[in-house]
Amino acid sequence: MWILLCSVFIFWMQTGFAMLEAGTVRPKNTSNILFKNLMDVAIGAIGFWLLGYSFSFGNGRTITNNPGRDTAFIGAGNWAIRNFSECSCSYHLWFFQWAFSGAATTIVSGSVAERCRLETYFMYSLFISIFVYPVVVHWVWSPMGFLSASYTDENGNRWLKQNGMLDYAGSAVVHTVGGFAGLIGAVALGPRKSFESGEGRKSPNELLCALGVSILWMGWYGFNCGSTLGAGANGGASIALASKIAVVTTISASSATVTSILVSYIQFDHYSLAYCLNNVLAGLVAITAPCAVVEPWAAMCIGIIACGIYSGVSALLKKMGIDDPVDAFPVHGACGVWGTIAVGIFATRENIKRAYGFDNDAMRSGNQLRNQVIGILIIITWTIVTSSTLFFPLKWAGLLRVSAEQEAIGLDAAEHGIEARKKYPRSNRRIGSLPSRQSAYGTPSPGRSKDEKSKSRRTASSSEMKPARPASRKHQQLFTPSRNHRHMYTQSSSLNSITATRKKSLWGTARSPLSETNSPAAL
Repeated sequence: MWILLCSVFIFWMQTGFAMLEAGTVRPKNTSNILFKNLMDVAIGAIGFWLLGYSFSFGNGRTITNNPGRDTAFIGAGNWAIRNFSECSCSYHLWFFQWAFSGAATTIVSGSVAERCRLETYFMYSLFISIFVYPVVVHWVWSPMGFLSASYTDENGNRWLKQNGMLDYAGSAVVHTVGGFAGLIGAVALGPRKSFESGEGRKSPNELLCALGVSILWMGWYGFNCGSTLGAGANGGASIALASKIAVVTTISASSATVTSILVSYIQFDHYSLAYCLNNVLAGLVAITAPCAVVEPWAAMCIGIIACGIYSGVSALLKKMGIDDPVDAFPVHGACGVWGTIAVGIFATRENIKRAYGFDNDAMRSGNQLRNQVIGILIIITWTIVTSSTLFFPLKWAGLLRVSAEQEAIGLDAAEHGIEARKKYPRSNRRIGSLPSRQSAYGTPSPGRSKDEKSKSRRTASSSEMKPARPASRKHQQLFTPSRNHRHMYTQSSSLNSITATRKKSLWGTARSPLSETNSPAAL
């Protein structure tokens, strides 16, 4: 039940990714980016069911009939999970791992937003679900993977000394793979037409971005805490570990956010919401690998450094002219690398023993840091090579990017038949005003331009009797003379000397459009 609940939390992160990306792209591409996120889930599920899970955790024989050695690189057997009832695997583990796979796939959609052909993206979504991501999963998380903490060859030797590469919840396996795949896609596609002008860098809807990041933060607890693969087992040890993971996850994200508040005020001279939201994700990505093996104070350090890494890499991409609309590579790729290396810096012997069961001096001897660096370099190389073999041939064949005309009108119209959203001009009329209302300048037309209004004023000012500007209703009530007032000022013998002045002053003040009920004749 614990794994199923956490899996639902991880799947709910798809909604967060969708809201974040929809809030980042321009309105004319909103439906397209949401459609891509939907297809990531659907296509990824089919691919992971057919081949992905087998490549990740299959333990059958492949080429040389030596399962101990053959499956060190890629899993095999149990295709389309048809033998689940006959092995130790179970359906809840498939569901959990598929949710992870969907997260890695969706990261790429933000990097290629607003300019990638839909059919091409479907191809890559299937490719990463059945091959790119599952192979890395097998290396690190399968007991038979050569980077795994549990791997030993036929002679009982480990390829990486002592603990192997440690990645508890996926800084390397999920986020580094997704981030670097997105980077290759962005480089192959080239920048958007609006990138140079700066139009494409603006966030048109920060409300959606904030909602998306909030959902992702919530789902991250399922991501990290669910990696314990149980709650209440081992005499309550798993639930205690999951609780600590929740604490360090919160501290890392919060420290990155607080740091970004200070940096944004210093760098931009104001508090940037979009910048702080991305740093929330940077802190979450960085703590994903070491969440079970570090103390809270170390989580704070990891989050602070993640903020600096995100800021530097994001600025570097813009300087290099690489267009990553949602900053997927700085957030997931760069901070994923940092989180993986942070295991070798901040992990403790006691925490490694509690999370993995290993009790050795790998941290003191520096072997753990060495293992982390070697492992992340292998994963980066694998992701770059495999992603390039798909993206660049499609680019050379002219099948990767939409045409300039389609990009200009927006992919909602070009790919989905949705008319571009019209920008209605702001009305200059006040709420409740009626077209038939009379004024001193004539009857206003609802659609008159500024030039027409100016011409109307000049015509009125050139007439023989220039009317005064209309007074407000309250002003009219206070200063419209009644019959008794006029009689007092015109008939009193004591005021004969100022009669003309008073009459002119009062009638000039009250000169305004009056209805038939309050006109001087009616009074």
